[in-house]
Amino acid sequence: MNDSLVSNTLLPFVPLVVMVGVAFLMDALVRRFRMRVTYPRTGFITYQKPQPLKRSTRLVIWIGIPALTVAFLAFLFANHSYFQTAGQDYASILMPPFSGLLFSGLWVIVGWKISLPRFYLIGAVSLLVGAGLFFNGVGGNIGLALLLGAMGVVLCISGGLTLRHYLRQNPAPQETADAQ
Repeated sequence: MNDSLVSNTLLPFVPLVVMVGVAFLMDALVRRFRMRVTYPRTGFITYQKPQPLKRSTRLVIWIGIPALTVAFLAFLFANHSYFQTAGQDYASILMPPFSGLLFSGLWVIVGWKISLPRFYLIGAVSLLVGAGLFFNGVGGNIGLALLLGAMGVVLCISGGLTLRHYLRQNPAPQETADAQ
């Protein structure tokens, strides 16, 4: 079998393997951090289970998101000559804004599930970055790289500020020396 054929067929799976590997490493890092920093300060914390959404809210989400997507695509189709992306492939150009929309929805769900409002803000930033990339004509792999890079920066800043606030509010317990 040709080596270049194997390398070209396996190459698309490299990012997936890297992402899964990094996810496992981050999970192990977070668990270790909890054991060494969080549990000694405040003990094990359980999050409140969210209340189920009302039927009307679920219907708005189930009907509203597809309707907004169709409206957005119709708007783009009707006004494609006004954007910087008029001469480019739609699939390439639409990847960053739809990825931003997808990430935004996922962050909102995470925020709702664990009752942490900062994830709503992260979702809004994801949506705005995706829209900004679209309106500036950045698409394809570069647009996705910029979107994911911006999300990484936002998550690091948000997590860092949250950790700073937590560490200030919950100082480390004092070590007691055994008196002999």
